[in-house]
Amino acid sequence: MFHNIQIERKKAPVQGLTPNAPMGNESLTMIQPSCRVHINWENFCHNINILNKKGHSLMPVIKADAYGHGVLKAAAALEKLGIGWAATGTLEEAAAVRDSGFSGNVVALLSLVPDKEHVRLAVEKRLVPLIHNREGLHAVKNVLAELSPDRPLDIAVKVDTGMARLGFTLDEMENVAEFLADSPSLNPLVQVSHFSVADEPEEDDYTSRQRDIFSRAAAVMHRRFPAMRCSLGNTAGLAGKHSDTDDICRPGIALYGYNPLYGTSREKDCAGLLPVMEVSAPLVNVHPLHKGESLGYGRSYVATSERLVGWVAIGYADGYRRNPAPETCMCVNGVRVPVIGRVAMQMTCIDLTDLPVPPVAGDTVYVMGGPGNAVSAQDIAAWWGTIPYEVTCLLGKNRLD
Repeated sequence: MFHNIQIERKKAPVQGLTPNAPMGNESLTMIQPSCRVHINWENFCHNINILNKKGHSLMPVIKADAYGHGVLKAAAALEKLGIGWAATGTLEEAAAVRDSGFSGNVVALLSLVPDKEHVRLAVEKRLVPLIHNREGLHAVKNVLAELSPDRPLDIAVKVDTGMARLGFTLDEMENVAEFLADSPSLNPLVQVSHFSVADEPEEDDYTSRQRDIFSRAAAVMHRRFPAMRCSLGNTAGLAGKHSDTDDICRPGIALYGYNPLYGTSREKDCAGLLPVMEVSAPLVNVHPLHKGESLGYGRSYVATSERLVGWVAIGYADGYRRNPAPETCMCVNGVRVPVIGRVAMQMTCIDLTDLPVPPVAGDTVYVMGGPGNAVSAQDIAAWWGTIPYEVTCLLGKNRLD
């Protein structure tokens, strides 16, 4: 019976505080989350090298803080590898990438209708804002007329090929090309669009239609701007060979070790990737739970037999979802153990009963990655009913650079 087990107690270190740290308001800036996020940049470079072998120039997508992995270190890795393009989210994020020392073209995919400060930032930092509507074209031209830069501003022209999100339609492209031809302060460096369903082989007909629309739009632009580059393919488009030979493909999730074709008939087209993010947290308590006893908020778990449970220092405040699926697991000493009960703000309970050697408070629990039968972001995404992109963005906010 578990109530007879003598459990050695280790004193877990107080997270985020140093010895003799001041306890006034100034100490708040030193408080760190109990969970830890480790980024393996060697694996990131490994994934880039795999994608490079697909035969296309790459514009790695490092937006949203590199999907939670750290945009500045991602940019440093790209610079070291000699990658000539990078795609960020906002212009501010693009500026941070430039300031970090990245020397290639930096395309800001989340460009609002540019105001004076954004245009000035793009000019000063040599950034490439994405323009997707006529309001944006007129706004940036008017600001440039006021700023009078000594060289044209490079822009990315977004074409809507079927996402119905951002971009000029094919019918508008003649007018766009004419406008730009009459605007020497603007240089269409690259035309951009995005596949909707390239990761779904059964939707290849739709993907082909998108590719056709993109090519026809590019033909219109190339009549006036023959040097303009094109960027359509995402990771799935790159792996599935949906991109034209000169396409600058924009891999995203594959950079971080996850296969967008996972579970499809083309899964092998993007094989060999290594996960980049690892998430761990300490056990803060281990104790028996007797038959009939409940735990946590809402008494959502009631023991049907004698159990040994542990509480892990990670919760929904750290990006770990509040209501896990029944099959949700973490990993202790290389062995998966079930998550039980309701996830709290900074703690989650796991069932340790079946482990051959009971862990103790202070031991490390791997939430994602780690040794043995590791949990992947793909696993967590399936349990949460989402995709690995969301998993890494949520958990990556606890990263300590």
